[in-house]
Amino acid sequence: MKRLTLPKLACLLLGLVLVFTGAHAARVTSLFQVEVNADGRDTASRDAALAQGLREVLTRVTGSTAVANGPAAQDLLQHPGRFVEQFRFLEVPAHAPDAEAQLRLWVQFDGVALAREIRRAGLPYWGRERPDVLVWLAVDDRGQRYLVAENAQDAAADALRRAAARRGLPLTVPLMDLQDQRAVKFTDVWGGFASTVRAASQRYRPQVILLGKLERARGRSDWRSEWTLLGNGTPGSWSGHASGLADGIEQGIAETADWLAMKYAVVNTDASVRPLVVEGVRNLADYARVSKYLASLAPVETVQVARVNGEEVEFNLQLRAEERNLRQLITLGKLLQPGGDPALWRFQLNP
Repeated sequence: MKRLTLPKLACLLLGLVLVFTGAHAARVTSLFQVEVNADGRDTASRDAALAQGLREVLTRVTGSTAVANGPAAQDLLQHPGRFVEQFRFLEVPAHAPDAEAQLRLWVQFDGVALAREIRRAGLPYWGRERPDVLVWLAVDDRGQRYLVAENAQDAAADALRRAAARRGLPLTVPLMDLQDQRAVKFTDVWGGFASTVRAASQRYRPQVILLGKLERARGRSDWRSEWTLLGNGTPGSWSGHASGLADGIEQGIAETADWLAMKYAVVNTDASVRPLVVEGVRNLADYARVSKYLASLAPVETVQVARVNGEEVEFNLQLRAEERNLRQLITLGKLLQPGGDPALWRFQLNP
């Protein structure tokens, strides 16, 4: 697009008088979609499946199973149909030759209406802007040892994908190509050698690194797991036990999502206005990118232009959460780079 001079850009921006209301960021695109088992197509079975689907979505957008199952969420779960935009039944073929197909219900919930009711109920809300989590997972299955790779078709990789989708985590699994194999050995992840793993992770540019190890010892049927979160002020390590590999992975991903939600989910507060300056806005395309990005952040109710000065645009953001929540999410993203003194609320637009 042609570069605009100050008078032209200022007139275009202020002349639009646009208000961008909170919306749809692009990081997690299926936050309000879910697929669950259904016992039948009748009304009672459908409503039971809808309630189960809504519970999973509430877990995803509040960031906590405990919150989604708590008393404040029960009013939302009593009438799940009011949040449904569309649904359809699916028949999933069974793996066994003589087994019946599994009936599933796919549901798209109304994200705007549901987010509004979540906030009205005083529950935390975790929007679409979420940290990239790179997971290095080491598995020792009775002496068979391996690191899980992105394109693997084994049970561990499948369980990781399902668990991440269930909790709405943008998850990256290493390629385990020659570069990864030279940089990281099984023993590096198993031994928790953080410096080695951090160095190898740089090519993926994650915001959070998750180290996991799962072990099923000879003579045992249960799995033991240990997990460590690295980066972004994460809490350290924890361990667990599970009856199966998939359950162990589910526990690790759930604990990760719970912690990240505590950091990034927002709870409604009294409305306030936060001025914010963005430098490097050279044309209307840049302006549109910044405006839509700011509007997509969970704490932001509306975005308005207050002032244009050359390549510098000042926005007024009406907030429905604390300012620290807004700063955390902006820092999490890759579009705006904080500059200088944090108290000045000035940011540089990245190319």
